[in-house]
Amino acid sequence: MYQVIGGSENGNVGIKIEKKLTQDDYELLIPYIDRLRQKAGSVSLLCDMTQCEGLHSYALWGDLVDRLQQVYAIPRVAVVVAEPQEMESATMEPHPLHKTTVKYFTLTQMDKAWNWVEGDEI
Repeated sequence: MYQVIGGSENGNVGIKIEKKLTQDDYELLIPYIDRLRQKAGSVSLLCDMTQCEGLHSYALWGDLVDRLQQVYAIPRVAVVVAEPQEMESATMEPHPLHKTTVKYFTLTQMDKAWNWVEGDEI
């Protein structure tokens, strides 16, 4: 299950994954992001995975990010995890031809993650 995080605007969208990201969620999320991209032109994404349970959700998230990179060329994806050690299990190797930068943050760095998605350099 996912929900859009408040404060999502101007092509910067936050998604919070709660418990598990299902295939049905995935199928709803792609058109939602496509509509945003059509309205805003470019979309950067923050994904709060601090309440995500299980590797299946991480695998679907990896597939989602890969698809978004290929189809929409999203410039920035910030992934927020509860604990630093979770960054290792969430980390995906970027494809050399994709122009998406994926950065990982902990829950205590949520503001920093939003700032980076909005265009600030870290």
